[in-house]
Amino acid sequence: MFYVVDKTSEMNISEGAIYSLVAILMVFAILLIIIGITTLIFKLTGLFEMKKEIDGYKKNNKEDVVKNNSNKEVVITDDNMMAAVLVATIDYQNEIKKDVRVVSVKKVN
Repeated sequence: MFYVVDKTSEMNISEGAIYSLVAILMVFAILLIIIGITTLIFKLTGLFEMKKEIDGYKKNNKEDVVKNNSNKEVVITDDNMMAAVLVATIDYQNEIKKDVRVVSVKKVN
């Protein structure tokens, strides 16, 4: 229901509140429609299953690397080697979001 309000008429607080609530509800309804459409598109194209497969593959590879460790003592010979080991350990910990342990260190010339 639309009607023209002339410049001399006044709007009371209750009418303003109703208009505000209707506008807010319309925004949320449009957002829910957009979310529904994008979810439907992702399900139809199979992107959810593809992401699950990729995540599972990454997880399995990382666990295989961790399982193939030995309990040898790590010998760090200089400060540059220590810095490299620390940077690599912190980077790997940030990547997998779990606690990590240095298993072996090899010097590459």
